[in-house]
Amino acid sequence: MGLRRFIAEAERLLRSAGVQEPLVQVNRDPGFGEVSSTAAFQLAKSLGRSPKLIAEEIAARIDVSKSDLISAVEAINGYVNFKANWMEYSRVILEEILSSGERYGSSGAGTGKRIIIEHTSVNPNKPLHVGHARNVCIGDTLARLYRFLGYDVLVLNYIDDSGTQMADVILGFMELGYSLDPPAEMRFDEYCGDVVYVESVRRAESDPSLAEKRRQITREIESGSGKAFELNSMIVRRVLMDQLKTCWRLGARYDLLNMESDILAYGLWDEVFEKLRAAGAVYFADSGPKAGCWLLDLSGHPVLSKEGDEVLIKSDGTTTYIARDIAYAAWKLGASSKDFSYEVFGENPDGSRIYATSMSGGARIPISGAVKVINVIDVRQRRPQEIVRYALGLLGLDATKYVHYGYEVVALSRKDAERLGYSPEPSQKVVHMSGRRGLYIKVDQLLNMLRERAMKEVRERHPDWSDDMIFETGEKIAVAALRYALIRQDIDKLIVIDTDEIMRLEGATGPYLQYTYARALRILEKAGSEFSTAPPSEPGEHEKTLLRKMAYLPILLDEFHSSMLIKPIADYAYELASEFNIFYENVPVLRAEHGERAFRLAIVKSFVTVFSIVLDLLGIPRLDFM
Repeated sequence: MGLRRFIAEAERLLRSAGVQEPLVQVNRDPGFGEVSSTAAFQLAKSLGRSPKLIAEEIAARIDVSKSDLISAVEAINGYVNFKANWMEYSRVILEEILSSGERYGSSGAGTGKRIIIEHTSVNPNKPLHVGHARNVCIGDTLARLYRFLGYDVLVLNYIDDSGTQMADVILGFMELGYSLDPPAEMRFDEYCGDVVYVESVRRAESDPSLAEKRRQITREIESGSGKAFELNSMIVRRVLMDQLKTCWRLGARYDLLNMESDILAYGLWDEVFEKLRAAGAVYFADSGPKAGCWLLDLSGHPVLSKEGDEVLIKSDGTTTYIARDIAYAAWKLGASSKDFSYEVFGENPDGSRIYATSMSGGARIPISGAVKVINVIDVRQRRPQEIVRYALGLLGLDATKYVHYGYEVVALSRKDAERLGYSPEPSQKVVHMSGRRGLYIKVDQLLNMLRERAMKEVRERHPDWSDDMIFETGEKIAVAALRYALIRQDIDKLIVIDTDEIMRLEGATGPYLQYTYARALRILEKAGSEFSTAPPSEPGEHEKTLLRKMAYLPILLDEFHSSMLIKPIADYAYELASEFNIFYENVPVLRAEHGERAFRLAIVKSFVTVFSIVLDLLGIPRLDFM
């Protein structure tokens, strides 16, 4: 239907003219037609003739009299261009959108297939900062997109509940006298990250006895028993619940919370280690600076080999995080005979259950069969992730299924850092995050600031609204502003958040998208139910442009399926909103004549359908009023 049907008709006409490989693509400039074929350029290579002449011969052999959607074919500079019969094409576009409804654009390509997406994975010792928010928003958007395409999507959150970063917090509670009750008005995750963790790190760095106690705590946590282990389990659960509340504000949801400590407790690492030994992929260092350690042999990797082999088991017998990551990755690919048991941890805002690994849990959730395992981790983890991929290959697994979805980090503009109470150095134009120094902009802190600004604007525009309605609207605007800012940039680009920019009601911002959606709803609210997909005459250029943009969504989602890029869809949201607003300003709808009014209302109704889908895919909260 729609654009796909138009492309299929063009391909059929080309084949009828003797072109075996039609090579049809959507034109960037619709002045040349909706689609064009580059087949003449390919034929020119084999025939040794001019593509211009070949294209003209192809066009001359095409008969469009039996085509429903194509009105004319032209050959221009080697391209064969196909123009639309807009009386029929516009009807087909609108009928496809309105009949498909909320499933418009979904090819169902993922039906019967599973994709595992792991994102967030923040150490459970602190609140989320804005860099973590980019991870959450990217991961959740990927999950939404794949789910829309029909995949069975399983969302994982890896909880690193062992290691030095947790020992630092436990040290504070066990040795430095910190209470388990945070100060009034402070969340537990903030208390652990901003107070206990920072002070413990500072003290352990200057006091060798505390550093030794921290090492003892690390070993006890990893052993799976003892006072430190029990306290750690309780701390992790409390911090994690606070972290999830932040993630839920951003629109994310989760299926499984997998505790790193359980990778060891369930024997996943032991099994993988024996397989690596059997494959000759690891060795024990008898001498040198890494004496007493087990190392992964990286000599066969063209790049990693230049940086030395990787320690998997330290001389004190504890595993490194890369060792645990390898075992966990093998499990995600379904290559482990070991498996976790789960217990219900809580519920997502949509009512779906969240499960957490538990030695005493009774639930079993099969993990195998994934066609792809996507790990959303920032680019600073590129080398460790490549080591994991290489180790998977050494284990005889298909490492191509294991995808590191790397992204660049996030910073905050100087003026916003100052607004939030930070004092950047005089030379700092942007503020970067540092958890160890307690220098980071918390997601909730930033969202609260954005919400207050939005609420002030909403209250001025709607003095008759209740406080609850103003609060809810302000919250949705804040989430849209931050979320869209974090997903619309290329993933390999540093993002500097500037709240003055991301809160604007014009330009490529979340609030602009929300405003456009509410604007379209107002038309439908006033219109009644009179719609017609049949144009009374050939649509005007503004109508064609909007119809053309709406027809492109299924093609765009097909492209995502191969590229995995979110930015083109975020760009599409802004472009679609912009085209609607141009249509709104230039084409009368409610004041149009009867036939035109019904047709234009069908365009607006279709826009609301398509735009609702796009907003939901991007996780932008919809607003009926703004």
